[in-house]
Amino acid sequence: MSRYAGLQRIFTLTGYNQIIQHCWRRELDKYRKNHSVESLLRSIIGMHIYGMNSVDEVHDALEINQGLRFSCKFTDGSPSRSQMSRDVNAMDLDMVITVFNLLKKQAKKVGVYQHKDFSDIMEKLGRLKEYSVISIDGSFLRLSQGWFPFLKKGFCTLTGRQEFGIRINVGHCVNADATTGLTITDADVHETNSFEQLVTQSMRACGSTKLIFVIDKGYYDHIRFQLLYDADIFFVTPRKKYSLNKAELYQSEDTEKIVDEKRIVDGYIKLNGMKNRLRWIRVYDEDKEEPFELLTDIMDLPAEIILALYGERWAIEVLFKDVKQHFGLKQPIGRTLNALLFHIYAVFIAYLLLQILRYQFGGKYLSMSLLKFQRALKYADEVADLFSKDSALFS
Repeated sequence: MSRYAGLQRIFTLTGYNQIIQHCWRRELDKYRKNHSVESLLRSIIGMHIYGMNSVDEVHDALEINQGLRFSCKFTDGSPSRSQMSRDVNAMDLDMVITVFNLLKKQAKKVGVYQHKDFSDIMEKLGRLKEYSVISIDGSFLRLSQGWFPFLKKGFCTLTGRQEFGIRINVGHCVNADATTGLTITDADVHETNSFEQLVTQSMRACGSTKLIFVIDKGYYDHIRFQLLYDADIFFVTPRKKYSLNKAELYQSEDTEKIVDEKRIVDGYIKLNGMKNRLRWIRVYDEDKEEPFELLTDIMDLPAEIILALYGERWAIEVLFKDVKQHFGLKQPIGRTLNALLFHIYAVFIAYLLLQILRYQFGGKYLSMSLLKFQRALKYADEVADLFSKDSALFS
């Protein structure tokens, strides 16, 4: 329990204290109210950082732990469970979203998105090695309609059928292992509707258009590809079967090579509705009837590098696994839509705080996965030493 006192150090190091004070002042000016929203947000973020499972657990920890109350600024003692519940359901989402966006600016300011060590592909990109690789994907969060009667049904790839839930779409900087964008929609809203918003958020987070987007099939769209091409933004995506209809092929320009006992055919295709042609890479495997096919507007890298680049998409799947299993995403707080949205944003705020903190610690922590870093934060004595008053981090 004493480790929860480290929350105050986390908030100080990452710049969160200044951000939340700015947002909280805006909240007070907007609504002229005075209650424990700031303290509640701090405690819920602490809950996700330290792997707690419920608001009840947070309440019990606040009651017995003075350091945690100090970190969360509960100066008048622990709040009641009913007060915490009311505040969760009444949380101002505009303030929470502003906190998330300002944290992304803080991450950019300290250089998080410029980090390159989390992707082995970066040094193989030649002239593009200064670009950031952004994976964009969505995840379906299944929830009980009994708890959340406002939920709608959507297709869940995990079960292969219509389920009640909510859809989360994320932009993730692969080379820096850091979140660049987040949208939340009803389950019946297709993930493709969030693509442009995630691209914009990612460009703002990284402060650059020098990006390579690794796109899943869910965002496939010919007009979108042309717009990215015109904007000199690179992308890699699997080809959908229907795209050969009315497409112009250039098979006389195809080249072949054998890599790892697989035949790779490298050529070009102009999709229906596009004015420029794309590169068309096909990988033939003896164990599969159909080739694996990729489309990209990167013309000058070897085909095997493009294939490895698409493989970097796996990083975002790890992110979804981590936030669901280890950051409490699957244990929503409250029972209202407002509380559910607050819960999701609080999870990603906690995740982004750890990303910034890992960068601030540097050294071996900068090469750790977020999950290993979270465990070190909870259990390693050397991390506690970094939080001490004598640490050089606070000089």
